[in-house]
Amino acid sequence: MEKRSPLNTSLNSFLVFHEVAKFRSFSRAAEELYISQPAVSKHIRELEQKIGMGLIRRGRGGFNLTEAGGILFKHTHKISSHLLEIENALGILKKDHHGVLKIGTTESYAKCLMPKLLSGFQSSNPSIKITLEVGNSEEIEKSLLDYKNDLGLIGAVKASSKFELVPFLREDLVLIVSPNHPLAKRKAVSVKEIKGYPFIIRAKGSTTRRILFHAFEEFDIHPSLLIEAGSSEFIKQWVSEGKGVSVIVKRLGEDEEKRGIIKMIPLLEELHLEVAVLYLKEERANPVIKAFIRYMENKRRDFSQV
Repeated sequence: MEKRSPLNTSLNSFLVFHEVAKFRSFSRAAEELYISQPAVSKHIRELEQKIGMGLIRRGRGGFNLTEAGGILFKHTHKISSHLLEIENALGILKKDHHGVLKIGTTESYAKCLMPKLLSGFQSSNPSIKITLEVGNSEEIEKSLLDYKNDLGLIGAVKASSKFELVPFLREDLVLIVSPNHPLAKRKAVSVKEIKGYPFIIRAKGSTTRRILFHAFEEFDIHPSLLIEAGSSEFIKQWVSEGKGVSVIVKRLGEDEEKRGIIKMIPLLEELHLEVAVLYLKEERANPVIKAFIRYMENKRRDFSQV
């Protein structure tokens, strides 16, 4: 059988030798490594056999390293130092990771949900730092897959199997029109009636957009698309000026309706947006994510629409 190269020797054996050489004692090395003294002796014996040279002189003269032992000790000291640096670096990274929660959400929810949600969470968890990134639903999902964010709060239609999905809210979608629009006095409107008016749709990547296009296909509707917009604020502004109609989450139009800027009308088809918290299944054990999910589940009722 071909003799194994010293390079194939177990790293553990090198580290055991380093402790023996550092403390000049087999028994002390055993104590530091939490192994038995016979186990230490076995590591040294096997290491000497694989290298083909003695490493330690044992006798009446006390404990001494051979020339080969002295050379090896210099190298194992570097290995031990590097491993300690790695351990410290990973420890700092782990501490920082567990103390920071990176959240992605949409522009709309960053404005109407997150301030209250995050304020309460930080009051309960003052040691956790939070960063918030804004994007559309598709962008937030990608940021999770790319490990740029820890979790996302978005409208979820169909998520990747890599995600854990925790339902949070069920939002109503409503038609919005200007106060003087012909439909403004209606108590409810069918999606089919939208096709008669210029329609402002959310830009690609929006979950609301996907829900609407599904409804259009289901009812064989071909609305007159006026413009695609990435911002719900832009949409509400254009609608208030009578430039078109649109469909948004009811929560997002409540303030403008109170101020008489727009009129919200329920849809007969009762379209809904399911809002959920998403995170990678491999992050289930992350204590910060677990803390946020617990908080969110306890507060869900406070954010539900009446």
